[in-house]
Amino acid sequence: MRSHCAMILTLFTLLGILLPGAPAGAAPGIEPISGTEPVSGTELGPGAEPETAATEIPAVSFGPGEKMVYKIGYGLVNAGEGVLELIGTTEYQGHLCYHVQSRANSNRFFSSIYKVRDKVVSYFDVHTLYSRYFYKRLREGDYKKTVEISFDHEAELARYADGNVYETVRGVQDVLSAFYYVRIQDLGEGDVFELPAHSSRKTYNLKVYVRGKETVKVEAGTFDCYRVEPIMQGEGLFKHEGKLTLFVTDDQYRVPVLIKTKVPVGSIDVELKEYHPGRPLNPKP
Repeated sequence: MRSHCAMILTLFTLLGILLPGAPAGAAPGIEPISGTEPVSGTELGPGAEPETAATEIPAVSFGPGEKMVYKIGYGLVNAGEGVLELIGTTEYQGHLCYHVQSRANSNRFFSSIYKVRDKVVSYFDVHTLYSRYFYKRLREGDYKKTVEISFDHEAELARYADGNVYETVRGVQDVLSAFYYVRIQDLGEGDVFELPAHSSRKTYNLKVYVRGKETVKVEAGTFDCYRVEPIMQGEGLFKHEGKLTLFVTDDQYRVPVLIKTKVPVGSIDVELKEYHPGRPLNPKP
């Protein structure tokens, strides 16, 4: 029971839920690009110089102040609440970045069984939308884990706070920035696209499938949505392999209003309760 309680909140913790922590063995459709062996002789450096080619800010429909509030359910049971928020912009190692934060908290009932207080932060470049910095703090029952990564796209390296450095690829995403990358795509039924994403000291090619369109009713309202199916596989205690479905609005905002997945003893739903639009730096027409 405890592992399922943890899984419910863990699924939301990375609302860039496309790749919430891939383990050492890749799931079908997620092919490892680089391994878990550190790059020998590489020291944690000060970061790359700002890119000169990307000078324009892409037109997007999200911006500082955007906030999404979700309720997390396990079957008919309300397990807790999650919040995904684009807090603003920040300068990181010479790059102007979006500052995004995801939080997941179990409610009083679930906390009596398995308390969860998780936080994930991403800084991704406002010009390229590449991830520049990633931070994850998990507090799940007695389990505690903190991960901090700086991405050097010019050197194609992921630099961890523990001193280890791993090969990656230019344009790599973390689990939260990947979510925003998907939101800027021109989706259409039958589309398939992929992106490199880094998690658990590996970089993967992640494929995302657009299956069709549906009308979805949630607490926040009724929305025409695209049904999007990435592949997700958790790590360690929370390992879970199976179909994950996201319903994102068929409009310029591409808001995920519902996330559904099956577990061996039921189903997990993450449902939008509130949406507060932000102020795009370069509004999409």
